[in-house]
Amino acid sequence: MKKLATATGKEKQVELSPIHDFASKLRQPGILERLQDYVRWQVEWRAARTKGVPIEDLFSKLPDQAPLSINLDVTTSCNYACDHCVDFEILNKNIRYDHEKLLTSLTNMHSKGLRSVILIGGGEPTVYPQFTDIVRHLKAMGIKIGVVTNGSRLDRILEVADLFEPEDWVRLSLDSGTNETFRAMHKPKQKKVTLEWICEAVPPIKAKNPNFNIGFSFIIVWNDCEANEAEIHENVDEIVIAAKLAKDHKFDYISFKPFLSRAERNNAEIVGLTQEEERVDPVMSKIRTEVNKAKVHHGDGFRVIESTNLKVLENGSYMDYTDQPRNCHMQFFRQVLSPLGLFNCPVYRHVKQAEVSDKNAYATLEETRKTQESTLRLIETFDAREECKEVTCLYNHVNWYIEGLIDHPERLEEMELAPDRKDYFL
Repeated sequence: MKKLATATGKEKQVELSPIHDFASKLRQPGILERLQDYVRWQVEWRAARTKGVPIEDLFSKLPDQAPLSINLDVTTSCNYACDHCVDFEILNKNIRYDHEKLLTSLTNMHSKGLRSVILIGGGEPTVYPQFTDIVRHLKAMGIKIGVVTNGSRLDRILEVADLFEPEDWVRLSLDSGTNETFRAMHKPKQKKVTLEWICEAVPPIKAKNPNFNIGFSFIIVWNDCEANEAEIHENVDEIVIAAKLAKDHKFDYISFKPFLSRAERNNAEIVGLTQEEERVDPVMSKIRTEVNKAKVHHGDGFRVIESTNLKVLENGSYMDYTDQPRNCHMQFFRQVLSPLGLFNCPVYRHVKQAEVSDKNAYATLEETRKTQESTLRLIETFDAREECKEVTCLYNHVNWYIEGLIDHPERLEEMELAPDRKDYFL
């Protein structure tokens, strides 16, 4: 637990694991200067705005940077039909990249400071025909990689496993401890795809390269959870057996997270548990009991992890994370590139009001410059106080941290480097 002061002077209790301490990540060697450049530009822009100067007049001074980190949706295709998928509406749209343009886009972003890429949603990344080509291209440039996969094509992970470094990672979305629940939740289109079949593919990957983490992701679904007009299969009773399954099959950790749904107002991802006390307490009590039981498997190199979202949902502090400054600064440092376009946040993947540009946003240096300008326009026009008022946002603390630096730019000269963790995932 740590306390952070907001720009209003309000003290907030936040529970942050190291992977969510984005303020520290932005102070790492080689990154701090980028944060300082952005803050200085914001200070100058706000001073000019009070004088009625158009934002376009300051474009010549904007930092010549690409995002530090992106979520890369290489495809909208998926070989599952999960009822609880937050990207259900955009799957299998038959909208594709030009592969060579995508490679060039990644090269251009790297030349402007891209350090990490998470190959993730909008579809299943490993079904992209050139998946291994993307991984090889990124690793040849020294970019850190995370992969979020449903586990159905771990042969493709095995093919490139030798390229992964200690800071890289792969996370499998499995959400179950039995095959019956797994198939009911995920509805894989091939009969051979079972929970056991997927788990058995992990030890060969670890044997080929034990130096990066492979995780078992478990989204906790309780009674009455709904998504996409369908009731989702409850899995609370499988928390413990999932932990044992993960440990037995050489996963490095299991991570427990709460179910997310989409807000009706703006389609943002939000925590889906109703906050009626008489319903919250029994649900969270049962979840807490099962997670505590699962911790018996923690140890011997295996970790049982509770996500920040789960912790703040349980202790009721989740509302602190919905209190955003007007400007979401993190959209400058982290974006989502999809065949459907470039978006400002993983929460708003494919949401129109969060669109920065199209899928070729970084395909040329000219397009890159236009995208930088579009990003800064969206920082100004996207009102996070309103758009994100229902979102339990893990970027909340760093947005307030940057806001405080903009209000007090004299602090820039006093900033100290954070330890170099080589963790650039945002």
